[in-house]
Amino acid sequence: MRLLILFVSFLFFLKDTPADPYIFSSEITGYLQAEDTNFAYHKAAWQYSFIGNYQQALWAFEQVGVGYPDLSEEEKIRFSLFRPTPADDYILAQAEREQIVIINEAHHQPMHRVFTTSLLEGLYKRGYRFLGLEALAHSDTLLNQRGYPVLGSGYYTQEPQFGNLVRKALKLGFTVFPYETQIQVNGKEREIQQARNIEHMVKANPDAKFLIHCGFGHVVESEVPGWEKAMAGRVKEHTGINPLTINQEILTEHFSRETENPYFQLVDTLDYPAVFINANDEVFHGGKGDNRFDVRLFHPRTTFTNGRPSWLLMSRRRYLCSISDSTITIDYPVLVKAYAENESDEAVPIDVIELPEYHNQKSLVLPEGKFSLRITNPQGDSLTADVEIPVD
Repeated sequence: MRLLILFVSFLFFLKDTPADPYIFSSEITGYLQAEDTNFAYHKAAWQYSFIGNYQQALWAFEQVGVGYPDLSEEEKIRFSLFRPTPADDYILAQAEREQIVIINEAHHQPMHRVFTTSLLEGLYKRGYRFLGLEALAHSDTLLNQRGYPVLGSGYYTQEPQFGNLVRKALKLGFTVFPYETQIQVNGKEREIQQARNIEHMVKANPDAKFLIHCGFGHVVESEVPGWEKAMAGRVKEHTGINPLTINQEILTEHFSRETENPYFQLVDTLDYPAVFINANDEVFHGGKGDNRFDVRLFHPRTTFTNGRPSWLLMSRRRYLCSISDSTITIDYPVLVKAYAENESDEAVPIDVIELPEYHNQKSLVLPEGKFSLRITNPQGDSLTADVEIPVD
């Protein structure tokens, strides 16, 4: 199991994070050439994801050494008895009778945030009113009143799809709250303090339903080496509520197929997010005896449309927006950042893409509305343009 690592280094990294987190691929490459450490590759994966370079994010994360052992023939036969069912239908049906749902992500994988976003409306209809985010900074006390995230709202929330997750939740009426520890602690204490922060919100709103979005191993309910229990297990312990725990990051594609989870490889032709259920209505959550979480959620292998992952179009109200060559009157490469018309200059962009050269076919993915495009190159040249995605 991959757990969230290098937390102490990450805290110190955040103190030195530049005001503008959207940097060019060439700058990320230069950073890796200078550093060449595990943490540097983690950081590079996050930074590639911030500018919409999905495959480079997968590549960078893989350089720290990921992979899984082979499956036994017994496990392959056991898994063959499970059949896929659409993940959103299953999760929403289960959430109907739960009070706390905890779902995780890989921090370099925006697809996980897009999927969590796709659940929000269905969860809200089922009574969920609170969204807890590990990535959210306690210092942004005006988020719920403002209605959108700004660069100071957190680090991972600067990634556009994470920003859009926050926007959607606030628009629906969720109260969004942070639960990360505010001080430097060891792994065990971090899990306890995260759970205590969630417990405080639950006790203040005892009849409410909660969605908790976390990273990697925090979703684990069972024992964890070094932590004793992860956040999800501590939430269960402190609140007395058994959460529905959903792992998104294990059954997800990697840059190299050789490093992917072998269960993923058994079903990698499936083309929709799925959970797996057998004839006894048991849901697949891992190998025999693996009780770390309740659900292993499968994400299909990514296909691309106009240079962008097709899962960005998961919402029926997301549209491709191409940038014409005539719009770019400065030297390439350029970063194109799209901002909602009614948001401040400090807002997290709705989308960001890097265009490396003239006549590049990569498109923005935007909802309906009016947007301001801010276009820059490494030389410091810039220009602006306006676009509108009409309402159907």
